Amino acid sequence: MELYVSLSFLSAFLSLMMVFQIRYVDMKRKFARFIPVVISVAVWAFFSGMWLLVPLGYSMLMSKLSFLGIITLPVFLFCFALDYARSPLLCNKRLPYILWFIPGLSILMMFTNSLHGLFWSDITSGMVFQDVEVMHFTPGSWYWVHSIYSYGLVAAALVLFLYNMRYKRFRKSHFGVVLGIIVPLITSLLFIFNLTPIDYSPLVLSFALLAFGWFITLGFYVRNISELEALQKETGRLNDLYSLVVKLSEKLILTEPGQMDEVVSQVLKQLGENSGVDRAYIFGYDKKKHEVSNTHEWCAEGISAEKDNLQGIPFDVVPRWRDTLTINEFIYIPLVSDLPDSSLYEGEKRILLAQGVKSLLVVPMFNGQDFAGFAGFDSVREQKKWDKQIIALLKLTASIMAGGLARMNYERALISALDTAESANRAKTEFLANMSHELRTPLNAIIGFTQLVEDQTSDPTHKKHLKTALTSSQSLLRLLNDLLDFSRAEAGMMHIQPDETRLKSLLEFVRDTFMPKLREKGLTLDLNITSRADQMFLLDEGRLRQVLFNIVGNAVKFTHKGHVEILADAIPEPPSPKGKTTENETLHTIIIDVKDTGIGIAREHHQKVFESFNQLSSGDNRQYEGTGLGLNISSRLVKLMGGELKLDSLPGRGSTFSIVLPGVASV
Repeated sequence: MELYVSLSFLSAFLSLMMVFQIRYVDMKRKFARFIPVVISVAVWAFFSGMWLLVPLGYSMLMSKLSFLGIITLPVFLFCFALDYARSPLLCNKRLPYILWFIPGLSILMMFTNSLHGLFWSDITSGMVFQDVEVMHFTPGSWYWVHSIYSYGLVAAALVLFLYNMRYKRFRKSHFGVVLGIIVPLITSLLFIFNLTPIDYSPLVLSFALLAFGWFITLGFYVRNISELEALQKETGRLNDLYSLVVKLSEKLILTEPGQMDEVVSQVLKQLGENSGVDRAYIFGYDKKKHEVSNTHEWCAEGISAEKDNLQGIPFDVVPRWRDTLTINEFIYIPLVSDLPDSSLYEGEKRILLAQGVKSLLVVPMFNGQDFAGFAGFDSVREQKKWDKQIIALLKLTASIMAGGLARMNYERALISALDTAESANRAKTEFLANMSHELRTPLNAIIGFTQLVEDQTSDPTHKKHLKTALTSSQSLLRLLNDLLDFSRAEAGMMHIQPDETRLKSLLEFVRDTFMPKLREKGLTLDLNITSRADQMFLLDEGRLRQVLFNIVGNAVKFTHKGHVEILADAIPEPPSPKGKTTENETLHTIIIDVKDTGIGIAREHHQKVFESFNQLSSGDNRQYEGTGLGLNISSRLVKLMGGELKLDSLPGRGSTFSIVLPGVASV
């Protein structure tokens, strides 16, 4: 008896240990449905041991509790087998009601057996293990219904696992669960047919649980290790490509214009070899002619070059490529021969089949917002599949190459324009105007790579570091924008283009833009617009918005408690004696005040805040980020609009910036 009880309790203990193992190790929840199976085993084994330990008066209760595990186990086992075999039956919402109908009735019959005797027809006491008196149960009619149903479910589960053993890779793990089912099944059948005086199933459950543990362990580690190896291989491939892209991007950014063609060809070669393709190339886009031409090409050994045959191709020949690439989407053709025989695919299919291409990937090249062409990767010898993450890296690299080629073109144009002083000055102006995209290219690459890696990692520490890098990159991008605006202002390239503008709508847009930051800091922003200002004026809305963003942004930045207020008024001006206005046109002096309750500015520093690259170094404002260009650019823009930017401020009493724009016509 001691051995029976010990092994029963051991089975219950092993069951609980297995529940914890599945709960905390099975991250993908592949064995979640096995937990109820193990819990049923634990209930069966534990109360089977208690059945022999408690006095005879309590053995009936222990038997019923033990039968709870016996009745529920087959259903849970069958459900797990369906889940493990990925059977579509699990999608049937009626399945639980069907499976639990007979077990539910069996539990009800068991606990109410004294009323009808259908589950056990007779219950007597007898001696087992020499001196231990226990209850003996004679099966009733419903007991046999329950038994046939339960053994049927176990047999069905066993068939499902045997069927899955056809996969040789996981045969050992399936053998473990099959063994763990068969052994208790045999001992239970021996007891059912009175071939053993007592049910020895709780004893062999400890052996069955060891077999289950073997099955679970192999399921965890064999499958997870194989998946991990595949993931590690894919991650290693991505890391290699990522490192290569970083190196190639750095090389492209630092390359002198005279060496750009050679470096781009080297980049194509390395990308082609790393990606395992047979041909890599670049097509440049001629916006005036609406044509594409093969400008750079790399071919693997034994692959014919096609560069000379692909010059001046009208982009309309491949309408699907035109429409897809120009909206910054990629083209991926798994198998060229499978392309439909329709007019939409006719041009690309004919060109690709003539080159012997089986599958290909084409990514767009953008220089800022301008479509510059595309980079392609052909597989000639065999079909190739592409991962979305690799495609994203190749898109970034293509844009960087576009920036490098654009820089090469810009600098070549600049060098050729240096022959005369006049052409040199004109080239400088064009350079400043066109280099905005090029200056942003490396930073956009950094931001893109950082966002890509942040999306891929799940480590909180790495995410925090990547978030910091992303925030810093975005701050640097804002700095570049300020520097570019300052450069345009210095070169006299800033222009004002008045148009019909509703001042109230503009100010409401500015207020709404800063609302999230204001809520974050616990501040309020009041907007007061007089009725005279609530009308249409001839203003450069974009430039005035830029000025307001700078001033309101500073007010929010330097205010820690209190509020920010925007006041707008339009004061009518007397008619011009020189007759500059028409009958339907009235001139106004627009005054926009931005007030805050922030840290304030000492009077001796009022002029300094409008100077370029100048930030006050005393007091608390040393903790604030900024370029020292925002107010300088704002002041220049207001002057271009014929107005003035004024400041009234004292330390600790807040600041008021006033935009005064005289001679503004209403519409």
